[in-house]
Amino acid sequence: MLVRHFGGRVDPFTSSILVFPLFLVYQVGILSSNGQNGVDFVTRSLVDLAHRDLGNYLVLLCGMLVTYAAIVVILRRLGSLRPRTFGPVLLESSFYALSMGSIILYVMRQVEGFVPGLALATGPIDVLVVSAGAGLHEELIFRVAGVTGLAWLFAGITGPKRAFVAALIVSSVLFSLAHHVGPMSEPFRFATFTYRVLAGAFFAIVYKVRGFAVAAWTHALYDVYVIGLSD
Repeated sequence: MLVRHFGGRVDPFTSSILVFPLFLVYQVGILSSNGQNGVDFVTRSLVDLAHRDLGNYLVLLCGMLVTYAAIVVILRRLGSLRPRTFGPVLLESSFYALSMGSIILYVMRQVEGFVPGLALATGPIDVLVVSAGAGLHEELIFRVAGVTGLAWLFAGITGPKRAFVAALIVSSVLFSLAHHVGPMSEPFRFATFTYRVLAGAFFAIVYKVRGFAVAAWTHALYDVYVIGLSD
C-alpha cells in the first residue's frame, strides 16, 4: 500500500476529500476560538449564507458533513477511494512536519535563540483551530493558487522549471509577509520572516511533489508541533 501511495502525487480530487477534516475542525473551532486565519475567505461567505445566524451556520456545517459522508461512501463503493488512503497521508505528513520542524527550530534556536510561535494560539483549542486553519487556507492560497498560478504566469517567460522556482520564491516571500500584515499581525523581525520564507519554500516543494492534501496536513501538524514547543 505504501508503495502505491508513493507511486504518484495525490490528485486534487482525493486531496479535497482528505483535507475536509481540517476544514471541519476549523469551522467548528472558530466558534469558541480567536483563531480565524488571516487568509480565510471561506468563513465570511458561509456566515453570509447562514444570514449571520448561529443555528443556520451549524445546520449548514451538518449538511456539508452529511454530503461529505455520502460522497465518501459512494466513492468507496465505486472503488475510486480507499479509506485507508488517509493513513499513509497522515503518516507521511507527520514525518515531514516533525523532521522539517525539528531542523528549523534547531537552527532558529542556535542562530537567534528563540522558538517561533503563533500569536493567536493561547490554549489547546486555539492551537488546533489555528493549525487546522493554517494548513487548509494558507496552503490553498499560497501553494495551490500562489505556486500554481505564478508558475503558469512565469512559464511563458522563463520555461516551466525556472517558472516553478520563481513561483516558489515569490509565493514563499508573500506567505511570510502575510504574517506581518493586518490587525492581528506579528511585529516584523528579520529572523522570523526568514524562517517563514524557508518554511513556505518547504511546503511548496511538498505541494509540488506530493499534492495539496500532504502539504495541508504537513503544515497543520507542523504548526501544532511548533506551538507545542513554544508554550
